[in-house]
Amino acid sequence: MPSFAAIFARKTVESSYPAQQQKIRSSRCRALVIGSGFGGAIAAYRLSQRGIETVVLERGRRWVTSNDNDVFATTRDLDGRANWLNRTDLFTYAIPPIGERPTEPLDRYVGLVEHLHEDGMYVLAPAGVGGGSLVYNTCLVQPSEENFYACFPREIIYKEMNSEFYPEVIRMMGAGPIPDDVLDSTYYQGARLMRQLAVSGGVPIHRINAATDWNIVRDEIYGRRRPSAIEGDIWYGANSGYKNSLDKNYLKYAEESGFVTVQPLSNVLDIAEQDGKYSVTCARINEHGDELSREKYIADFLFMGAGSMGTTKLLVRAKHTGGLPNLDASIGQMWGNNGDTFGHFSVGAPAGAHEGGPAHLVATDWKNNPMGPQTCIAYPDHTLPEDAIQYLGMSIPTEKGYFDYDTSTDKVTLHWANKETERTRERMRLTLEKFAGSIKDPERAKMAIKSIQVGGGDATAHPCGGVAMGYASDLYGRVKGYKGLYVTDAAFIPLGTAACNPALTTAAFAERSMQEILKTDIA
Repeated sequence: MPSFAAIFARKTVESSYPAQQQKIRSSRCRALVIGSGFGGAIAAYRLSQRGIETVVLERGRRWVTSNDNDVFATTRDLDGRANWLNRTDLFTYAIPPIGERPTEPLDRYVGLVEHLHEDGMYVLAPAGVGGGSLVYNTCLVQPSEENFYACFPREIIYKEMNSEFYPEVIRMMGAGPIPDDVLDSTYYQGARLMRQLAVSGGVPIHRINAATDWNIVRDEIYGRRRPSAIEGDIWYGANSGYKNSLDKNYLKYAEESGFVTVQPLSNVLDIAEQDGKYSVTCARINEHGDELSREKYIADFLFMGAGSMGTTKLLVRAKHTGGLPNLDASIGQMWGNNGDTFGHFSVGAPAGAHEGGPAHLVATDWKNNPMGPQTCIAYPDHTLPEDAIQYLGMSIPTEKGYFDYDTSTDKVTLHWANKETERTRERMRLTLEKFAGSIKDPERAKMAIKSIQVGGGDATAHPCGGVAMGYASDLYGRVKGYKGLYVTDAAFIPLGTAACNPALTTAAFAERSMQEILKTDIA
């Protein structure tokens, strides 16, 4: 089989002088969106409905599945398509890592996930047209009203979120629960076992609204399409096309309107105010990260959708370098890890650990965990023993991280104290003990409890905050200090999304914000 390097042969672009010294082309648009994940895609679509000329700048490439060859890397055969411009750093999902890392450096490529080693925290950040929807587990989990108000201000009406904005995101993304016939198939043994253990352990369990085309998963099961979901390929795209990612709905409809242009491989460098408008400089890059040219966009309205890490770092830098000096002092504060943990245990019998994706069921230990609400989602992990079940845990974090800017290095860094890491892991452990302890055979139950391993707390794929509501922005994402500057992504979320993964709540808030902004701010 040809190597990734051979398939995607590097094309060198020659220029007579460095790109930084070339003349910067300037363009004008009414609205500019940075990032194409949940916040950016929704902003672009709603702007398109109002007929507003909009440009979306996305640092990653566009990915289109094909029946002819694999577009994405797979979890069993990783290559540069998995990594954002990093040849050696790959995350293994077992806790502690059991699988082997690649022994040779990967091809340098604009892959799907960037690895950020910050001060006390390891963060995974997506890149690509569609942002996090390309790499998440298609989970759209909604918090309870009680958990919602443990995280968000009372001025936000949960009943409105529940009746209008949450359902709209689910509708737009074509999301729905795993069907009975798929859940009952051979490949979803692990899901059925999770359900059995949760019920026996007294933990409520539900089917997730997943942004998954379950008909494609059926095609995989019956051999009509290449296996992807059923083989546990959940992180680095989906070659069968089972994910209803944002490029297939919100962004697709935005582009079809004729008012929105999505510009991939455009890495934003600087943001500044210029005569009451916004000047944004980006580097146009090739698929190996080489800078080809620089462009400047002048926009009346600027929507930040580069994710918690991208949006926050851009704005913190702009404040300290003078581009946006009037940003509120709380910019870069109220950052959280969403209470993320990872854990697994062995059940002493085949558990389907290597197959049956994406995530399907969610256990909500929200009432009876003495340390606070804990959510658990099982997912496949081929690096684990066959008798193990792997879980992602999410809770309500209390520890707060912050960003600062170092003038000497021109670098923005996230700082995390790790004071609550052990407590976060222990809360997850208490819920996993309920599952493991519910195994009917007493000896197997003891062995399962003893085998529990929990990690995380100092690592997250769900970064939240940095331009948080009620702090650096108002409750509709208007960034304080500037008119026409908005945050629509997870940077808007203080600390975490109420013991759920951020996708649905971030998107619902983006819908809510855009409804208000288009009604009151943009004529």
